[in-house]
Amino acid sequence: NQVKYVMLNPSSKLKGEKDWQKYETARKLAISIEKIRKEYREDWKSKEMRIRQRAVALYFIDRLALRAGNEKDEDQADTVGCCSLRVEHIELHEQKDGKEYVVVFDFLGKDSIRYYNEVPVEKRVFKNLQLFMENKSPGDDLFDRLN
Repeated sequence: NQVKYVMLNPSSKLKGEKDWQKYETARKLAISIEKIRKEYREDWKSKEMRIRQRAVALYFIDRLALRAGNEKDEDQADTVGCCSLRVEHIELHEQKDGKEYVVVFDFLGKDSIRYYNEVPVEKRVFKNLQLFMENKSPGDDLFDRLN
C-alpha cells in the first residue's frame, strides 16, 4: 500500500508528446510576451496589493525563469518556487557590489536543489518587495495575497 513513482524513458513516445505540447505552448506564448510584460510593468503601480504581488511574481518568473511553485503538504520536502517564496528566502540591498536594487535569492528549488542568485532589479520592483516584506516574519509568505 505504498505509492510508487514511475519515470518515463526520455525516448518514450508519451514523454516526447508531453515535451512537444510544452514547447508548442511556449511558442504560442512568445506571440504575446511583450504585451504581458507591458501589463505586469503597469501593474507594479496598482492600488491593489494582490495585483502588485502578481505583477512582481510574473516579473521574476519571466526574467529569472523561476518555477511558479505551489503549496506543499507537511510530509513533503520544503522546496519552493516563485509564488511560495517566504520572506526568509530573499534579502534586499539598495547597493551591493556596485549595483543598485539587488535582490539576493537563497532557497531550495525543485528536487531540493539550492537556488542562489544576486539579481539587480528595477527600482519599482525593489520598492514593492520592501512593501511586501513590511511587518512580516521570516517564515511569512512574500506573496501572501496570491492563491
